[in-house]
Amino acid sequence: MQLYMAPMEGLTVHTYRNVFDAYYGGADKLFTPFIAAEGSHKMKKREICDVTPENNKGLNVVPQIISNDASNFIRFARIIKEMGYEEVNLNLGCPSGTVVSKGKGSGFLGKKKQLDEFLHCIFSELTDINVSVKTRLGLKAPGEIEGLIAIFNRYPIYELIIHPRVREEYYNGKPHIEEFIFAMGASVNPVCYNGDINTSDDYDRIIQACGRELPVMAGRGLIRNPSLFNIIRSGKNAMTDKDTLRRFHDAVYSEYRCTMPGERVVILKMKEIWRYMIDLFEGNAEYARLLKKSHILTDYNIFVNRLFRECELKPE
Repeated sequence: MQLYMAPMEGLTVHTYRNVFDAYYGGADKLFTPFIAAEGSHKMKKREICDVTPENNKGLNVVPQIISNDASNFIRFARIIKEMGYEEVNLNLGCPSGTVVSKGKGSGFLGKKKQLDEFLHCIFSELTDINVSVKTRLGLKAPGEIEGLIAIFNRYPIYELIIHPRVREEYYNGKPHIEEFIFAMGASVNPVCYNGDINTSDDYDRIIQACGRELPVMAGRGLIRNPSLFNIIRSGKNAMTDKDTLRRFHDAVYSEYRCTMPGERVVILKMKEIWRYMIDLFEGNAEYARLLKKSHILTDYNIFVNRLFRECELKPE
């Protein structure tokens, strides 16, 4: 059983990854939010901070790069290799409008000729580091995966991580499982499933549908419930514990207060986490309104204390 933490911009940064591992763990790989390989010869300071080995001790971290320029990707991959990493991930899945408009992320999937040329360049040059790919089924239609798999099969992709939606669906609607199963069978490269794994039942359904065990990546579901991987591994014998969840929250909160510039930024980052995690609590609507109105740390602390004191966790 291989379980991966998905890259989520602004959320799965090194501070969160380290606290997650200390309180829950269970992730075989933890993927970083994407590093933008632009024309600069250097990474941004925050990107260096996120991937520097000193900030990721004991974790099997995979840095992710987004780019549609082969020379930029190669240059940044070599920087990552020099840091001691053995794998780098190419982002072909981000559905953000600003990313797609530049022909990057899932926007690159609509330019098959250029994508093929890009992959040819990077795999010709990067022979001493493993390159995995995170992709979607296509830009507009799930059937696009057939042509994309034909391209991917030309290259020694270390692992092909597939989110079974197209870019235009973002994260809406049901995943296209039949198209994923086709891709899994047609791929000559190892395949990982990514998408809508929120409970152990979701994991079981995917494994059953695929007919075999394969690596699974979770993002939103793991932010929602950081004990998810432990529950999956235990065969549902584990439960989410509210006391541990509170200590986990307090540790993340403390790290953010120590490392982020001002309480407004801290609150915004914590609200990003609560966008998913509040769903764990019964009767959370009133408390969600309290969170929305929290603009200073005093109000935020009142929200957290009331939620943990007054609400029980939903049965999973």
